[in-house]
Amino acid sequence: MKTQAVVFPEAERFEMRELTLDEMGEKDICVRTLVTAISPGTERWILKGKHIGTKFPCVPGYHRIGIVEKCGKDVKLFKPGDIVYGSGNRWKEDIYSMWGAHCGYSVSGPEGYTFISSTMPDTYELETTVFTIVAAVAYRGISFLEVKKGEKLLIIGAGFIGLCAAQLATIRQASPIFMETCPERRFFAQSLGYPAFSPDEIDKKIKEIAPEGVDIIYDTAGVPPAIDKAVGFAKRWGKLLLQAQYFDKEHRAIDLDQIKIKEMTIKTTCGTSDDDWDATFTEIKKRRLKIGQLITHRFESSECLKGYKLLLEGKPFNLGIVFFWNR
Repeated sequence: MKTQAVVFPEAERFEMRELTLDEMGEKDICVRTLVTAISPGTERWILKGKHIGTKFPCVPGYHRIGIVEKCGKDVKLFKPGDIVYGSGNRWKEDIYSMWGAHCGYSVSGPEGYTFISSTMPDTYELETTVFTIVAAVAYRGISFLEVKKGEKLLIIGAGFIGLCAAQLATIRQASPIFMETCPERRFFAQSLGYPAFSPDEIDKKIKEIAPEGVDIIYDTAGVPPAIDKAVGFAKRWGKLLLQAQYFDKEHRAIDLDQIKIKEMTIKTTCGTSDDDWDATFTEIKKRRLKIGQLITHRFESSECLKGYKLLLEGKPFNLGIVFFWNR
């Protein structure tokens, strides 16, 4: 079986290729893709060749919902017609899988898939729940921090994860504040009702909003000078979550002394758990976590490369990018 797939042949290049899938075995399932979505942080780092373990050429992505078309005779977990979430795949070409979600069909064992429904979700549910993994990163962060009612969070970076974290903090009746260098991202966060300021103006604004300091610093950007500046606004015995990518060994040192002086607790997360995924999926389905308002671009699968051009160039402004493969 042949399928179309997004391939990164080398750093900062992307193209569509036809791949030949492995033959199905008795323990395999064949899944036809309905929708995929770019994970803006991870896939940008892969595209730039900086993500840990990146190998070229590769098929990127881990956000994918599809429908089971065939099951091997030994498969008990799924049946044809089931709607599933996952990105397991095998193909004959010498192309690596960097989770391999962005393709039209897949053949693999069922282990990499999660059952969603026995009936077809509507378009809105498909395009929002497909972002469950990246949103679950924010869920894990807020859970690790044990965010409480009345607390103030300073979130560094108003990207997809930061905006999800702000929503989840608000559900817990905490108050998020953004520090963001990009004017378009600041405006977008403000349009959703969140205070968002540039590093140049945040000193004055924090004094107005949180004169006693903030309880939590939530880093999604991985820029040491921004972390150092934010820590200056933290209360004594506050918390610092490091949840960005810190690949650049030459420029990732932060000022530990001021963290020590304030006796702050440093927390980190990496990836998500099945429990995070389940809880986040539920929050999205219940529309408490509003992913729809974070989707800025929707493309047919034949236009995937337009999405990656946006991702690489960063212009025009974009956050959630979705690809529809079923129409």
